[in-house]
Amino acid sequence: MNPASDDDSYAVIDDALAALAARRHSNLGDDIETIGLLASLIDQAERFLPELVTNSRENGASWRRIAQTLGTSPDEARLRFAPDSPIADTRWPYNF
Repeated sequence: MNPASDDDSYAVIDDALAALAARRHSNLGDDIETIGLLASLIDQAERFLPELVTNSRENGASWRRIAQTLGTSPDEARLRFAPDSPIADTRWPYNF
């Protein structure tokens, strides 16, 4: 499975933007506010990846399979998520 942007992902993001705007009392008619909301959703979504990649590796997934799912190369996936990588995304589980 490769990452895909389609009608389903558009609808989910659109719903998430509306929900976050309502929670933050933001105006979706203001492009700058909408950019900030979307950036928040992207940042939060990316925070899920280190834990899921770690769990996948612990359950036997190869870097090749993880990379394919992320739409990148195994070397890039390993560089981004391996705990011994100098540039690993360490937001979870390596530091709290």
